[in-house]
Amino acid sequence: GQTNIYVLGFLEGGNGFTSWKEFSPFKIKRSAGIGVRLFLPVVGMVGVDWGWGFDPAAGQTKRSGSHIHFTMGMQF
Repeated sequence: GQTNIYVLGFLEGGNGFTSWKEFSPFKIKRSAGIGVRLFLPVVGMVGVDWGWGFDPAAGQTKRSGSHIHFTMGMQF
């Protein structure tokens, strides 16, 4: 089998609300980052992403900052 390598960049935005009264399309939490994916014939897709949160998480006053995420498999 062949190993394929993919490099990616991403921009994200979103939020969650507990009721419609709290909902506001202008309270979007933003992040951006980069990642690498490897398709290994025996294992499948594995990857690592590094992201930066520009806004504070709910109940926080400091920016979310730097986070690393690992993935295995292909999710939708």
